[in-house]
Amino acid sequence: MTGGFGPSLSAAPADARWSGTARVVGPRWAHLPTLTIGLLGVQIFWSVEMSYASPYLLSLGLTTSHVALVFLAGPLSGLLVQPLVGAYADTNTSRWGRRRPYILGGCVLCVGGMLLLGYTREVAGWVLERGGHAHGVLTVWLAVLAIFVIDFSINAVQAVDRALLVDTLPPAQQAAGNACAALMLGGGSVVGFFMCVLPLSPSYKC
Repeated sequence: MTGGFGPSLSAAPADARWSGTARVVGPRWAHLPTLTIGLLGVQIFWSVEMSYASPYLLSLGLTTSHVALVFLAGPLSGLLVQPLVGAYADTNTSRWGRRRPYILGGCVLCVGGMLLLGYTREVAGWVLERGGHAHGVLTVWLAVLAIFVIDFSINAVQAVDRALLVDTLPPAQQAAGNACAALMLGGGSVVGFFMCVLPLSPSYKC
């Protein structure tokens, strides 16, 4: 958990400024893992998406060209979301901190997007009769929406989590913080892709 600083309560909302020193609460050995654990989680989600999304979209009838267009969500989200979220977070004066609201919101959206991707047929079936052409079209669009939500939310979490390192760590620990972030990202990829090679019951296969 991070803590130790916040906006002055006596200041007017328009003039609110952060005061104090950012720090991590807890034992020293846990500081870097605490700051970067969010990167592990979103990287696991990204790896699972990369493993299952392509074959799932193909099974819905999309061509390989259309699948490639769908996966523009990744670079587009990196191009747009990270600088925008970073800029908004820099000026945020929430009582919960500058970064934590965006981390929490991004995680909730990421989980929601992954659930939607896994149950697009069922969600489309709530609106349209299953088996029809319209149901198939809605399923495709819901799957595409889910991928965009996942990629955009992952980039939001990554942006503010990396900014949290800069906010919290002194210059002497910045290199170690970035190394720990890279370790979390690499570990998340290994865990995510490994999960995708595990045998699934027929009920959970695409």
